[in-house]
Amino acid sequence: MPQHFWPQKDIVKSDMNTIPGQRTVLIASRASEYKKLLVSELQKQLSAAHISHMTIGVKQLDKVDPSDYAAVVVINTCLAWGLDHEVRAFLESQKTTNNILLLTTSGDGSWLPDKRGRDFDAISGASIKANVSDVARHLLEKIQQRL
Repeated sequence: MPQHFWPQKDIVKSDMNTIPGQRTVLIASRASEYKKLLVSELQKQLSAAHISHMTIGVKQLDKVDPSDYAAVVVINTCLAWGLDHEVRAFLESQKTTNNILLLTTSGDGSWLPDKRGRDFDAISGASIKANVSDVARHLLEKIQQRL
């Protein structure tokens, strides 16, 4: 129901940064101003580290098999103290979630989803533009642990 009141737009797909022969990091994100800045910074840091990556919108997650990727980074928003329904559906459809990094933005940056025994990595943060570089660096560290 919250998404009917606060519809979420997706980021534009980009696969220009895939490197043939390397496992790819998939970034799925919504398209707020903060999330666009964060994805751009994460893409820059992944490119500097020579890590293959591509970006899609959250709506496309229903077609994703996480085992096809080195890591899947999902960037979404807490809506009415819950997960974005498309993100929730994606997580619930997975047999394993150990290569999924879920970054959820919330008002004060402290909300975390109930993992319900799943092994995805849940990170929370506020949408503070001054922190974009630090958040992207933290995500890069988490990604490198999975490579």
